[in-house]
Amino acid sequence: MRQIINLTLITAVLSVASTPAFAFAEGGRKSTNIPRYDAAVNKALEFLRQDRPSGHGGTGVLVAYALTKCGIPAADPKVAAGLHAAAGRSAGPTYKPISAYDHIYGAGVDAMLLADVDKEAYVNNLQVIANYVQAVQRGDGSWSDTPRNPGDISMTQYAVLALWACQRAGCQLSPECIERAANYLLKSGNGDGGWGYRPGTNVGPGGGSSTHNMTMAGSGSLGVCRLMLHGSREKPQPKEKKELLFGELEKVEEDVDPSVVPPAFEDHRSTVASGVMDNRVDRAFQWNTRNFRPVSNVEHKVYFYYCIERAAAVGELSDVNGNDWYTVYGDGLLTLQQQDGSFPTHSGKDNGTALAILYYMRSTDQILKSLLGRGQLRADKGNPFGDKKKKKEPTELDLLLASMEDIDFSALDEVDEEIADDVVLSVQSIDDPNELIGQLDRLKKLIRHPSAEVRRSVYWALGRTGKFSLVPEMLEGLKDPNVDVNVEAEMALRFISRRPNGFGTPLDPLGGLTASDPEADRLRNATEWRIRSFKNWSQWYYRNRPYEDRDRLDQLQAESFIKGDRSGD
Repeated sequence: MRQIINLTLITAVLSVASTPAFAFAEGGRKSTNIPRYDAAVNKALEFLRQDRPSGHGGTGVLVAYALTKCGIPAADPKVAAGLHAAAGRSAGPTYKPISAYDHIYGAGVDAMLLADVDKEAYVNNLQVIANYVQAVQRGDGSWSDTPRNPGDISMTQYAVLALWACQRAGCQLSPECIERAANYLLKSGNGDGGWGYRPGTNVGPGGGSSTHNMTMAGSGSLGVCRLMLHGSREKPQPKEKKELLFGELEKVEEDVDPSVVPPAFEDHRSTVASGVMDNRVDRAFQWNTRNFRPVSNVEHKVYFYYCIERAAAVGELSDVNGNDWYTVYGDGLLTLQQQDGSFPTHSGKDNGTALAILYYMRSTDQILKSLLGRGQLRADKGNPFGDKKKKKEPTELDLLLASMEDIDFSALDEVDEEIADDVVLSVQSIDDPNELIGQLDRLKKLIRHPSAEVRRSVYWALGRTGKFSLVPEMLEGLKDPNVDVNVEAEMALRFISRRPNGFGTPLDPLGGLTASDPEADRLRNATEWRIRSFKNWSQWYYRNRPYEDRDRLDQLQAESFIKGDRSGD
């Protein structure tokens, strides 16, 4: 286990990379644009530039990668040594891992360095790495250290990072491989919004419970899958903000354009909906906020900072508890730097110091800005109305809902999984709230669908319309027997009310319990959560709804549910 965690940290470093978009300091070095962080990076570089054995083979590549993120050229001896090692392992027809355990970690580190230094020169090496990583993916979409062990989040994140680097270099990838990884990440998380180290087991830090390191690793990996399958998130439209009528308004940070990265597979229609992935990433950020720690006190202290840098960049995190995430965590990371400039961690000073540099240099953000700089999305922007024209044509959702118009879902004995998948995909693929508004009556019928995934998707879609009149339907979602549907209804109410944190109810109906805990305990926690959430939102609704919509009967029914009489459900 000690070796597993050590190598996890080694690889964590390499999860980011690409051409930077930072301002240049004197001498060609890149700057963080924050003096205290520049000083910390300078001291860290002095430590890494010292002539000493690098130990583990992946450490030298990780150090080289960190140096390049600071603007140090490929001709530098340490960078050149890292490139030589990475290129040597990927020369020839098959990839040659550092070791049996490190096969994915090493592939991730090697791919990041080669792709970010010179993707054209190393494209053949990167294709060898891509072939290897895809070949060893497990059936459930994960990656592991050995075929005997279940998949783990740390190993999976480095596989995703390796494939992302290879994709940016133009290598041949299977979109189904990315979809399997996304589905694994969606299904393997804990009910509280986080991730454990090896899902489904009590192996590793946290014993199966959500940890800061794995939650940010899972969130960042899912965000990268989202980028490859759908491109980056779209900005909220200013006109939508002007139409907000109820609840508390929160400023949306728009300093970075999130629509700069196109999908990786131009002609591929993903079966994993972008909205589902976005929602799961948001829940991970909410877990992190609820468990806020500006200074990591876990075994692998510095690993967390690079994980959150990547997750924040691809998931578009703006702040934590009202503070800028980069500085609030960056100042915490400063407290871990030693007099010699290093950032010690469980896997050694070199690894920890490289990880810290990658955080301060915002290496993932450099990747995203470099993609913008190359104009990879610009080719599709020639006609500003191109996407909207497509959306104004009859969509699959239009046709699907029309064909299902007369189905009595309550009378179905079985769930048609193919229809359920079509509904989820069609609903989540709609990005324009106006299109969803046009389907309200049909969508509301799907609330009675026997598939929880369909119901969950419908609550997401209804919430995206922002219509206050839909609050009664959302309240019914809080009483749904499926906890994932409950969470989606809660999130929809937060969106409609413009209360991002709701009433402080954690997005974890099971209270941290997992499938291995007694069913009676899970049911008790879920019931208590439903009653608490329903009480808060129903009281808010009755205070804010229009006078003409007030009906004492529905209030009496709500009070009956809160008191525990659910005989009429």
